[in-house]
Amino acid sequence: MKAGRAGPRRPVRLPRLGIWPHLLLAGTVGVLLAMAVAGFALYRALRPAVDLRAARADQYLVEEAAQALDDAYLYGGQVGLQQQAQQFVAAEGGDARIVLRDPTGQVIVDTAPTRRAGCRGLSYRLAGLNGPPGTPPVSGSLCLPATVTPLAAELQRELDTVLLRELLPPTVAGFLGAILLSLLLSERIAAPMTRLAAAARRLGSGDLALRVKPAGPVEVADLASEFNRMAEGLQKGQQQRQALVADVAHELRTPLTVLRGYLEALKDGVTAPDPETLEVIHGQALQLGRLVDDLQDLAQADASALTLDPRPCDIPELLHAQAAGFALQARARDIHMTVDAASPVPTVVADRDRIAQVVRNLVANALRYTPAGGSVRIAAAAVPGGVRVDVADTGVGIAPEHLPQLFERFYRVDPSRARQTGGSGLGLTIAKRLVEAHGGQIGVTSTPGAGSTFWFTLPGPAA
Repeated sequence: MKAGRAGPRRPVRLPRLGIWPHLLLAGTVGVLLAMAVAGFALYRALRPAVDLRAARADQYLVEEAAQALDDAYLYGGQVGLQQQAQQFVAAEGGDARIVLRDPTGQVIVDTAPTRRAGCRGLSYRLAGLNGPPGTPPVSGSLCLPATVTPLAAELQRELDTVLLRELLPPTVAGFLGAILLSLLLSERIAAPMTRLAAAARRLGSGDLALRVKPAGPVEVADLASEFNRMAEGLQKGQQQRQALVADVAHELRTPLTVLRGYLEALKDGVTAPDPETLEVIHGQALQLGRLVDDLQDLAQADASALTLDPRPCDIPELLHAQAAGFALQARARDIHMTVDAASPVPTVVADRDRIAQVVRNLVANALRYTPAGGSVRIAAAAVPGGVRVDVADTGVGIAPEHLPQLFERFYRVDPSRARQTGGSGLGLTIAKRLVEAHGGQIGVTSTPGAGSTFWFTLPGPAA
């Protein structure tokens, strides 16, 4: 029976190291490299001093040899000179060579006559050796081996010994201390990173309330702070989505409940299909349509997908047109409405329909909160960099604690106000998104009991 063919061999994968071993390895390598560089630099710094002392030792040796040969020649002639030269060479281990010549160039002393001519090391000139009276002075050369002299070698060994004896213990202690410090620093960096990784895994599993304490180096602490901000943003987004679903369900439930009640009453014959009943049903259907349109606009604004058709726009003309559309409603509620745009207002480039939508939302909001006998003023004026539009009313005003949340979706100053009279709660939110999409700003100032002023700006004028 043939054995089956073995499958492809899987490559061996080494376990991946974490940040802690990497930091420790990096610290160890850095310490070793620093110690090696420091040792080499110290050796290079001390070596010239040793070489200088060796050179001085060689010079002293040459001077001593010249003086001894001069004395030997003076008192012993050529024989004494020959003997002294041999003694010197023997004292230097036999590697040195002395060659002396008379004024005619004839060799009178050569401690190594069989050796090839030339110096294979360091050559020094011996000149002015004076003999007995009547003998000519001789000159020559002293050849020392290329290696250091015994004194220089002793100095070199002493340097090596000192470096080894004096520097090795503190070097070992410094190395161990550096390793310990690397361990502490690695732990200080790795521990926050480990906690951050664990927090990220919990965040990914849905624990959006989790936060980590910023610790460790500045970069790691900043990373933890950014993680907390990200988690807070995700949690806030989740809360907003949940609130949006609840608010939309509540906004839909009210008109649907009214529609269902009237339809069931019509079906059961309890209510006759008279014009008043049909008007109520039609109004609720329109309210549902407006809510759907508002939600669609808000979804496009949140996704930065609003469709704009920017063209030159005459703001005063737009304000007069919108005020005319609310004239009947204002007269019916005995509210005096005016438009103040007499001063020159520059033309801006904007989507007329979207800006008209903003103005309608603000005017409708002002009329809704202004009692009978009050007034609503719509004004436009040129400001540095563009145009500002104000919608001011003499209504009930808004308490300061409500102003920061006023442009949030479904936010109502009076939560108990009925949906039939209170709108969808999205008008101001949509107005804010539309103005910001044009590059402008929107805001509100209000005094409780004295009225409110909603304003927005648009960049311009058109080129």
